[in-house]
Parts: sequence; C-alpha cells; structure tokens
Amino acid sequence: MTVRYSLLAVAVAGALYLPRSAIAQSSDHQLEEVVVTAQKREQNFNDVGVAVSAFSADDIAAAGFNTLNDIASQTPNVQIKNVLGNSITNVTIRGIGLNDYAVNNNPAAGIYVDNIYLVSPAMLSFGLLDLDRIEVLKGPQGDLYGRNTTAGAVSFVSRKPSEVPDAKAEVGVANYDNWHVEGALGGGIAPGLSGRIALKTVQQDSGWQTNYITGKRVGKIDRTSGRAQLDWKPTDNVNVLLNVHGGYDRSDVELIKVANVTTSLGSQYAADPYVSGASNRPHMDLQSLGTSLTVDWTLSKQLTLTSVSGYEHFTRLHVEDRDGTILQQLDGTFNNHLDQYSQELRLTYVGPELALIGGLFYSQDTVRTLDQYAASDLLSLLGLNGLQTIGNQYRQRTRSEAAFVHGEWNFAPSWTLIAGARFTDDHKNLDQATTFLGANGVVADIFTPVAHDYSTRNLSGKVGLDYKVVEHTLLYASVSRGFKSGGFQGQLTFDPTALKPFRDETVLAYELGLKTRLLQNTLQLNAAAFDYDYRNMQFYGPLFDSPLGVLFGITNVGNARVRGMEADAWWRAASGLDIRVGVGSLDTRVTKSIVDGVTTGSELPNSPKLTANGMIRYQWPVGKRLHADLTLSGNYQGHFAFDIVRNPPQALVGGYFVGNADLGLGSDNWKVWLWGKNLFNRLYETQALYSSVGWGYDFGPPRTFGVNASWSL
Repeated sequence: MTVRYSLLAVAVAGALYLPRSAIAQSSDHQLEEVVVTAQKREQNFNDVGVAVSAFSADDIAAAGFNTLNDIASQTPNVQIKNVLGNSITNVTIRGIGLNDYAVNNNPAAGIYVDNIYLVSPAMLSFGLLDLDRIEVLKGPQGDLYGRNTTAGAVSFVSRKPSEVPDAKAEVGVANYDNWHVEGALGGGIAPGLSGRIALKTVQQDSGWQTNYITGKRVGKIDRTSGRAQLDWKPTDNVNVLLNVHGGYDRSDVELIKVANVTTSLGSQYAADPYVSGASNRPHMDLQSLGTSLTVDWTLSKQLTLTSVSGYEHFTRLHVEDRDGTILQQLDGTFNNHLDQYSQELRLTYVGPELALIGGLFYSQDTVRTLDQYAASDLLSLLGLNGLQTIGNQYRQRTRSEAAFVHGEWNFAPSWTLIAGARFTDDHKNLDQATTFLGANGVVADIFTPVAHDYSTRNLSGKVGLDYKVVEHTLLYASVSRGFKSGGFQGQLTFDPTALKPFRDETVLAYELGLKTRLLQNTLQLNAAAFDYDYRNMQFYGPLFDSPLGVLFGITNVGNARVRGMEADAWWRAASGLDIRVGVGSLDTRVTKSIVDGVTTGSELPNSPKLTANGMIRYQWPVGKRLHADLTLSGNYQGHFAFDIVRNPPQALVGGYFVGNADLGLGSDNWKVWLWGKNLFNRLYETQALYSSVGWGYDFGPPRTFGVNASWSL
C-alpha cells in the first residue's frame, strides 16, 4: 500500500505546484462544468470534498448503460452483480456490500431514485429511463443520506420537465431477437405548469442459454417502464414536482450452471457454460408502482424549505431451478410483497461563508415473503419420502426516524470546514416467521411461528476539511462514520433461534482526496486514498449446518480493515476527442472473526485488488451537417472471491477484461449507430453460490451487437 499512497502523494504535489497560469489559460476544447448534488444542493464537482463518480445523460448514452449493473464497468472499486438469477442485485463499493438474496435486508449502499431510498435489493434490477445524471458516492454517507450507507450511495436523477418543448425517441434491434423502443416528451402545459412523460420497453424472444431438458433457448426479456412528471410553480417562491412511475419485468430467469449435482443427468453438457437444465419454467414477474411529491419553498434568498414524500409498491415472483437438472431438488419460487413510505423535510441555508442543511426523516416499510422449494427428490435422498416441498414465510415491518444537520463553513480564504451528524432510531419487527414441509398441497410448520423485535439508536456523521489550492483544484480530508442497522435473516432455516436479530455494522473511514483541472482546463483528475475500520460485519453465507446440508444465513462475523486508492481522469485531448480512464486498488483483510469458517486474514468477498476502466470517444465532421463518432470502452477486474466462508476454491474467479465499441453517424437531432458489447466474447462468472445441491454459477452474456437510431427535437 505504500507505493499506492505514494502515487497519490505525487499527484497531489503536482497539483499544488502547478503554475496558476496553466489553469487560467483558455482553450477551444475545454471541459464543461459538472454539477452534482452529492451534498443535497447543486454544487460544482470540484467544490465537493466527496469521492463521486458522476455520469451525465451523454455519458450514460456513450457508455451504453442500460441497468444499474452497467455502472460498475466505468467506476473504479465498484462491483455490481446479481446474487440470484437476474432479480436481486448486490452493490459493493470499496469492498463493502451484502451478498444476500433475501428481500428483507437492506443493501450496504443506499440506492436513491429521485431522492427516494429503495429499501430492498429486489427493487434494484430496474432499467434506466430518461436520466439527467447518475452519481456514485463512495464511502460512508452518515449525515445527509444516513440510512444503510456503510458502502456509499448511488443516486439516479431523472430529467425534469421544463417549459421548453422537448422530445426524443430511440429504437434499436440486436441479436437474440432483441428490440427496444424508448421515448420522452415534455414542455409547457399552461403558465407555471410543465410536464414530461417517458416510456421504454425492451423485448427479446431468444437468449444465449439453452435448457437441455426442453431444448429451448432461455433469455426472453419483457420489460417496460414509464414515468410521468408535473412541475408546477404556483408562485415565484414555490415549486411542486409530482412524479408517478411504474413498470413490470416478465423476463426469463437465467439458468444456473451447477458443477456437482447429485445426479449424472446432463453430464454431457458439463463443458458448455451456456447450457443447463430446468424442470420448471424459470421466469420472473416484477411489478412496481410509485409516486413522489417534492416541494421547494424559497423562504428568502438564502433559505429554502424542501419536502420530499414518497411511496413505493413492489411485488416479485421469481421461479428458478437451483440444481440445474430434471430432478426436483431445489426448484425455488419466491413470492414477495413490499410497501414503503418515506418523508423528508430539509431546511437549507446558503450564505456567503456558511451553508447549513438540517432536517428530519421518517420511513416505514413492510415486507411479506412466502418462499418455497419443490424438493421431492432431495427430500427422498434424506429419507423423507412422500414430502414434496419445503419453504419459509415471514412478515417484517420497519420504522426509521432520523434528525440530521450538515454544515460547510468557509472560515478562511480557500479553507472550508465540513461537519455533519445524524441521529437514527430504527425499529424492526419480524413475525409470522416459520419453516414448513408440504405434500399434496398440505403444509405443516416445523416450528411454531416466531416473532422478534430489534431496535437501535445510532449516531453517524462526518468531519472534513477542504483546501482550495487554486481555482478548480481541491484537496480534501475527512473522517466519517456510517452504520447499517441490524435485522433478521430471511432465508430458510430449521432452527428458530437463527431468526434472532443480528446487530448493526459500522464503518469508520479516513479519506484523503484531490480534484483538479489541468492542461488549460482540458483535463479533470480525481484521486482518493482511504482507510476503513469495518466492525461487526454483516456477512451472508453458508454459516449454518442443517439436516439438509448447508443452509444460508446472515450474521455478524467480526471486523475487517479496508485500505485502498482510486484515481480517474477525463481528458479532452483535442476538439471532439475525449479520453476517460480509471483505476482502483483494494487491500481488504478480516482482522477478527467470531464465527466458524471465516478465517482471520481472509479477503472480503467481491473485492478485487485491481479494477480498471477506460473509454475513448472521438467525434469528427462528415461534410457540412453530419458528424461521425467512434467509442471504445472496456473494464478489467482482477481475481476475487464470491464467498470467503471456509475459503472455497470454487468461489474464486480469475481476472478478466470486457471490451465494447460503437460507431455512429448523425446530425444535431438524429443519430444511427452500430454497437457491440463483450466484443472478445469473454466468458466470465457473475456469481458463485453454494447450496445443498452443490456450487451453482451464473455467467455474463457473450458477445452482443445491434443497431440503434435516435431522434430529438
């Protein structure tokens, strides 16, 4: 780590001693200013002492982002992968994440869509629609975001209505019988009232996997989402934004490749990673509907009161075949219902030397789950002849209340002190929780349904110091504390004591960072080094043994240390030529273990020592009215482990590189482009999960390609 921190020190020193005139000079291809809301108000990127990866609407399009998972490909030290098929998502930032497939436990990185926090990882497989920007905040966000942000936060900001007429449309076709249509329309409706609607559908009739039992292709996509917004300005001082959104996803669930099943069925396909089996029809039915109301009231030139109210309703049906054969060993059906309501009030004061944000937050959510497995063949092997299903059910209700304050004080020229704190009071109730066995449609509980309560009160926050070396150059240092509340496991168990609550986890983070513009304002350079004290880690894995073999659970497993650095650069080398690169390095170690199977000294899961990404985009004129553009992008990640319990070699994945490209032709308001992803057809694993039928693997898609066309007003 000494070498890595030395590299950061060299970059910092270079910025400190750079002549001021080198920054002040002008250029005909300077970078645009980047505005972020990482501190809950609009600020210039280089004025914010937080490690942020920000993507504009143009960046999102150029990188070909379609889902949350795609963001990791251009963000150092970030891993985003599906845990269970393609309907549960794990976001790991700087080695901290939660590899849990249960819907009742919150992600370690807070995911926000238009300021609304999404409580469950089941809600994170949404497609991206009509976005203005994406911001990835790295490190604990213990004051302004607060809840369950030990890893960081990812914020999606939709494009807002305006009085200026605006329309866009996009269509595309791709291999595997894939096509999509997307459109948005906005503008003024009446004086003081404007609106915007957006709609996107993605359809695919084939797939890159084959079910050897039926001979059919697997990979159908049927996903549609939409959003409608109304922006109303009843007076010059009041702005009201109504957001109504929803969608569905009725796609196939990816097949699981099982390495060591208890039968030789399908063994002739063992060498083909894209062929597996399913005795049922793996599919999902996700449905979401939500609304939010944001009111901004300008009380004075320096004082604004903001109210953000949100409601989300989400249902999930997920059907999969865990053993990958014609047998019924663990053919799962997950049935979940979620309802959440949240309310935040913020009072923001922005003066010449002091900015203060204070507020209150309240949320409540209810999760209802009925999970069951068709397992007659597995139960017979265990001597439980005649039984056909096993399953579990529960209801979890959560209430969270918080008060927070955040301040930025310019106490001297070029110096800013940042301090914030958040007091959180969480209460969780688990009831109706039991495990059952069934046959012929009749089920019987193995143990009497149990109920438990868990309450916690926690103080989190941040202290930081920013130094503005010169214009567009910021050096910052911070100490922050984040926490993720405890809770209950939501997986199958035969031991009712396993349903007792686990405790909060905490992260104390030390960070030093740099943001600067160089080379006549054509190069943006960002770098950060960090050191985490990670305590009471919440780990999900095969921690509990049962008569059915290893079952999964979540508990506190001990402490860890996380150290690392990351740097990224955006260079406009010439007019029309943009080069972006990023690199991240991690050193993670378990320093204390309190459970069997987790060895002191082990690296944390989903934590590659090295990640790197890059994108080169060149645009040049073709005649008087047309232009062409070429984009090359790719990302590399070093070897890492999906699971560290007992350090299984089956959970290790080697390093790999994935490359993409697109070539386009267009004018000011239309464009046609060819694109390709995973051009080198790299085979790579996206998940390795152990269960009673052995190790199951998921893989990323092979080479895909297509053509898109877009038009805008």
